Amino acid sequence: MSTAATGSTKAELLANWQVLAVAFLLVFFSFGVPNFSLPFMYKPAMDEFGWTNTQVNLLSTAKFLIGAVAALGMGILIDKIGGKVAVLIGALAGGVAMALFLLATTLPVYYLAGAMLGVSASSIVSAMKVVVSRLFEINSGLALGIVLGATSMGQTLMPFVWTPLLNAGINWRVIAGMLSLGSLLISAPLWMFFMSRTGATQAIIDSSTAKVAGAPSMWEHAKEISKENGFWLIMLSIFLVSAVDQAMTQNTVTYLRNDKGFNLNAILWYSSFTGILAVVSKPVAGWIYDHYSITGIRFFYFLLALSVLLALPVSGGLTLFMFVTVLGIAHGGLIVEAPVLTKHYLGPRNLGMTIGIISVAVNLGFAAGPPVLGMFVDHFGNYNIGLMVYTVIALTGFGLMMPIKPRFWVPPSQRKQ
Repeated sequence: MSTAATGSTKAELLANWQVLAVAFLLVFFSFGVPNFSLPFMYKPAMDEFGWTNTQVNLLSTAKFLIGAVAALGMGILIDKIGGKVAVLIGALAGGVAMALFLLATTLPVYYLAGAMLGVSASSIVSAMKVVVSRLFEINSGLALGIVLGATSMGQTLMPFVWTPLLNAGINWRVIAGMLSLGSLLISAPLWMFFMSRTGATQAIIDSSTAKVAGAPSMWEHAKEISKENGFWLIMLSIFLVSAVDQAMTQNTVTYLRNDKGFNLNAILWYSSFTGILAVVSKPVAGWIYDHYSITGIRFFYFLLALSVLLALPVSGGLTLFMFVTVLGIAHGGLIVEAPVLTKHYLGPRNLGMTIGIISVAVNLGFAAGPPVLGMFVDHFGNYNIGLMVYTVIALTGFGLMMPIKPRFWVPPSQRKQ
């Protein structure tokens, strides 16, 4: 990259550092904390109420099914009126949802809490994807990687919250209620304070994406992109890969405890180390996407398939370390890829809606992946068959992405011109 281009890169990051910091904290409390709390709820819930593996994993299904609807709805809302209201709704919904687990002594209430988490996560993550994609032209992938690294920060820190509290005999529902304070006392007030200020960043956040892009109507744009074979290949690929990614996220703790015989303290480092790798690899993946576009995305899809395969031979420290390392790096490249892929292939028009549409595939994959893997476990008595099937599914997602080429992306060698 030329010196001029490098200077522009640094200037773009420095000019928008405040929104990166605020967005990171909002995504952490509204997505990272709840999402990586769920795996620590499953076994205590099964022990307390006698629920099956499939039933407890349906919590994530409720979360992501509602999240799929909310992602599209919030994307359209952001296009219409900006991101200020969408983010506030998400912050408040996340706090109420975690508090609702205090009452989750029946499956309907348990699933209702998951559905509200879906509204929260999709509202904030969809808004932040749109805002960051609009604020950053040169470094959109890197900036998204920094912000969405907050999701994996939850994976790094939650084991050190849940493990000692569970070992101390505190009920899992009480722990979830305690964690609701992050959204209610930090996320929502921080966002209201940030948006009470005036400036170019706040104006962009609260403006209409459709007007800024000068696009045709949303319905016309939706019909236009739905006619392309590449669009449907992307939707199916992202659905499959997201299903595998979330299934591993939600089930690995249970897999290591039940199938491999590790106790909770022994695998405390697993979640933390995987989270650290993902936090670091998300901005690295974003940088790779900025420089190599869809080729870089395919690389991380292949890594995901490899990571699932490496789960099968885990038997001790070395094999566990290999599995965790590859899984952490692969996970770091996901979620970041969806808005980058949207912008590089579908372009900047009606960005909120198009990111929302792609996010539907992401959330549907998130919803389907964990309970289907849980069904394999309930039927076969262990994870082995399910993991082999999920390896094939991840490779299928990788293969579907092979014909996709970027159409709205300028390679680094041409950016000076």
